[in-house]
Amino acid sequence: RITGLDSIRFIAAAWVMFYHVGSPPLLQVLDRSHGLGKVIGAAYDCLFCGPASVIVFFVISGFCIHYPYRQGRKEVKFLSFLSRRYVRIMLPWFAWLGFVKWVGMTYDTVGAMVGWSIECELIYYTCYPLLHLLARWCGWRTLIAITFPLSFAVVYFINPSQMMYPSFGLWGNALLGLPCWLLGCLLAEEFAGARPISKNTIWLWRGLIVFANAACFSCMLHLKIGFPWTLNLFAILVYFWLKLEVTMLREVGSFRENRGFSILEWGGKWSFSLYLMHGPLSRVYNSISVDFGGNWLGTFTTWGLRIIFILSCGYLFYLIIEKPSHWLARKISTKSRAGSS
Repeated sequence: RITGLDSIRFIAAAWVMFYHVGSPPLLQVLDRSHGLGKVIGAAYDCLFCGPASVIVFFVISGFCIHYPYRQGRKEVKFLSFLSRRYVRIMLPWFAWLGFVKWVGMTYDTVGAMVGWSIECELIYYTCYPLLHLLARWCGWRTLIAITFPLSFAVVYFINPSQMMYPSFGLWGNALLGLPCWLLGCLLAEEFAGARPISKNTIWLWRGLIVFANAACFSCMLHLKIGFPWTLNLFAILVYFWLKLEVTMLREVGSFRENRGFSILEWGGKWSFSLYLMHGPLSRVYNSISVDFGGNWLGTFTTWGLRIIFILSCGYLFYLIIEKPSHWLARKISTKSRAGSS
């Protein structure tokens, strides 16, 4: 485990939640009619770009999957590998699908929100043993060099005017996101241990990532350049940013040395539950919510209670469903390894 990645996961999951549920109403009193207020308001509206956060998830996922097997350090045992990943992902996914149906939502709705990315992840997990063999033959950089133009070909030949990333069907979406996931595998393969990273450098890159995430959103809203064209380029920036993050995280040892970051680390452990559940939980909250009025304090209170409800229930979902699935996945994979030895 690379301590600190859970913090990034939680921030990314919260970013997606704010994108779908609503961003913090910090600019309620801002006059957006003209001048600087209009510019600030437009910039803030683009700040929380959920699809960009999914790209961060893809790169982190590729890193975490390949990290134990980097540089040929460990053999990929097909049955053990897939059983662990499938159980860990699909049990919460099936429980989520049941909850979605119970609250009266359709998969077409929530699938476009988060379900498509889980489908892509399952495809990447299934293909990883083959990708690992191919990479040993030709290298991860070659695989990325091949899949990047293929991903843009998917967009160009299927529907170049699409604004949303998951717009190309199950296999089209998976092929579109594959180079992003492979960048994470390359990041793991090239990880060479700790080295000093200045705080100014890391915060500069963090600021660049936030700016680029907002720029992708702005291009979609104002220039009609869709996420399918911009987010794979954004993934390249994410690769270089995370390369610094994982190096720094190893250098400092543990984010638990800092109380603030320890909270993010804790949240990251159930970020998958938050990612899955924020949409349907927001739907549930709509049926029980109380409106505290249209002034700034009332709006912020209404928004805050919604977020507290989603976070609390998302954590309960983790305790009841996701955490036991992790335990079961470990037990199954351990038996699979024992049976094959």
